[in-house]
Amino acid sequence: MDSLKTRRINKNKSNQLIKSVVILTTCGIAHGCSSTQVGDAQSSVKEVPVSEAKVGDVLVKTNEVQVILTAPFKPGQPNGLYDGGVKNQSTTGDISHYEVNAICSMPDLQGWPEYDNIYGKIISDPSEAGKEGGNTQWQLLLMFDGEQLSKGEESAPSWAKRLAQNLCRKGAFDDSNIEVQTTPNKTKEK
Repeated sequence: MDSLKTRRINKNKSNQLIKSVVILTTCGIAHGCSSTQVGDAQSSVKEVPVSEAKVGDVLVKTNEVQVILTAPFKPGQPNGLYDGGVKNQSTTGDISHYEVNAICSMPDLQGWPEYDNIYGKIISDPSEAGKEGGNTQWQLLLMFDGEQLSKGEESAPSWAKRLAQNLCRKGAFDDSNIEVQTTPNKTKEK
């Protein structure tokens, strides 16, 4: 008899547990939550290729920052991009605005260098992007052999290389007609 009583108690506890799980799951779904959505909302953000990006889209996403388009990049000739604006938003909530310029080259194109060039400066407001060219704080040359050369008064931001890949359609933004160097890179200061 004790064994029958114990089985009934265990069955009741099991049924109560199942009911609780069903209720909690239903409440979570009703409020737009699920166990797979719990965690950092930033992890679901995807990088948008600049050719498809609109103001507010994320161009670069790392564990520390998101680089968000604030002023569209104007295409140059034949392959350059210039006078765009981005904001760097860190996971701690810090925000910095930048004017960014890039000159994208192509391998073995006569008269063009064997590197991509990205440079920029901090600005106080996105509307300042493109108003005053030439004055830059940092510059990064991305050689086609994988070497990186940092120039300028300051070091390039950590996200500059990935933004250049987006602007120049390299890396995960690769066009089939552009060579991509996937070897580890070395950065030199000059």
